[in-house]
This record gives sequence, structure tokens and C-alpha cells, in this order.
Amino acid sequence: MNWRKAMKYKCAFSGSGGQGAALMAKLTCYAGIKENKQVVMTQTYGVEQRGGDSTGFVVLSDTPIGNPIVESDADIGVAMSESIYQATLEGMKDGGTLFVNSSMVKKELTRPEVTQVRLPVSEMAQDMGNVRVANIIMLGAVVKTVGMLGTDAVVAALTDAMGKKKAALLEVNIQALNAGIEAAEKEACK
Repeated sequence: MNWRKAMKYKCAFSGSGGQGAALMAKLTCYAGIKENKQVVMTQTYGVEQRGGDSTGFVVLSDTPIGNPIVESDADIGVAMSESIYQATLEGMKDGGTLFVNSSMVKKELTRPEVTQVRLPVSEMAQDMGNVRVANIIMLGAVVKTVGMLGTDAVVAALTDAMGKKKAALLEVNIQALNAGIEAAEKEACK
């Protein structure tokens, strides 16, 4: 008999409009599919037509998913902006890990039962010359820290998502993913 514990992650990727929270969630789904995992994604949006907060919820498992709801029990969270940070922190389960864009979230809230990994991904993206890849830097940090997906699957998902129309953006996105992986490695050594 195989007594291996089933792998299951509930994730909440949150940010303000244009920060790529939904793309992080979609790439997580695509990479999970490439690794033959079960995936479900749902999204919520603020009432604003543009620029409001949004969250992409993902459940990733190696067994069938009976309940696709992520409701105050996220194992993994991402807060890309100050406006969504508190709600994302409150939506974490005890023992979860929240990745915080410290470039945008200056005030740190305390919740001892949730590990917070603070990375200046917007500044890192700006240093790379493309502020729009902050989300991919963060995704690299999540993938490296949590280990829920292999890097190759995420690169394959990025390649598919960029397609031929956005092939010029693929290289900078792969560089951003690797920058996030390196940042997570450095954070782990602290």
C-alpha cells in the first residue's frame, strides 16, 4: 500500500489592477496541468472597472479536488499591494506562508501563526528594466520556497502563455522567474 500523504495547496494570489495576480494564478494552474496535477481556479474582483483589487484562488492537488473553495484557509498567499495585504493575511490558515511585495506594502501586520516572506519584487522588476514582471519574480519565489511545482513546468506554462504573439516577452519573464528563485534562496539563508 502507498501511504504517501496527498499533496494539496490552497493559494490566494492578490494584487491591485495591473499587478498580474490573475496571471500568477493562471500560470500556477497551467504548470500544475503540465505536471498532471488536479487544479481549480476562481477569481474575485473589486467593484471598480479598472485598477481595483483582485484575487486569483487556486487549489492544486495530486488527487481529485472535492471542494474548490479557498475561504480563510489559504496555505499560500501573495499580497502584491498595500490595499489587499490585510485581507490576504486574514485569509491565511494557521501555518500558512504569505509572500508580500515589500516594495508596495510598507506596514507589516503581525500574525505569528503565518510566516511572511517579504521581498521587494517591484523594485527588483524596476532594476531589471520592466516593472511589469514583478508578479513573475514573486511567482519564482513562491515556487522555490514552497516546492509545489517544478521550475520546468512553470517555464513551460510561461512559454505557452506568451505564445508567438508575445514571444519577445518570454526571455524577460524567464529571467524574472529566475530572479525570484534566487531571491527566495537568499531569503532562506537569512
